[in-house]
Amino acid sequence: MSETERIRQAIAKYAAAYERLDRLQRKSDLIPVGDQKTGCIGEFYAYLYLAAKHPGATLSFGGHSQKGWDLEVRVGGRVRRVQVKTVSGYSRTRRMTPLHRGWDELIVVYLGRDLRPQGFWIVTDTSIVPPGGVLKSCRCPTPDGQSPGSVRIPFAENRVAELCAVIESPEKVSG
Repeated sequence: MSETERIRQAIAKYAAAYERLDRLQRKSDLIPVGDQKTGCIGEFYAYLYLAAKHPGATLSFGGHSQKGWDLEVRVGGRVRRVQVKTVSGYSRTRRMTPLHRGWDELIVVYLGRDLRPQGFWIVTDTSIVPPGGVLKSCRCPTPDGQSPGSVRIPFAENRVAELCAVIESPEKVSG
């Protein structure tokens, strides 16, 4: 089989998986609709984590024009907005998209090449984004800690075991 044909076959398999995920995105409240599938997958994992952490809360995704947060968590009259940044093992730079103001909590998810979480950090210091500004060109740490993330972001410990415990216990999440 030629290299061209191997590439065509890989693209066809990728397209089929992409289409299956896209259909699920349009039918489920657990994962946002969007064409940046890596980011949507990270938001799905963040949703599962937040739903387990805040039982009885109402969770909703922000719209495409909402830059300051991705998920809103409503518990009673209290609202927390969460920005989710996702980086995958396919990224050589581990660079995150720009951080905008408007969030109460930042969740950073590092996905391995199998698109399963290998890194999970929660940041609550909103002062890292300058007033009226945007924080750009920040890097996610590697899950093993060998390459640190941007010093501007206080990543602290990798809490991936906590996230994986939620993912492996879907009965904790309604939806």
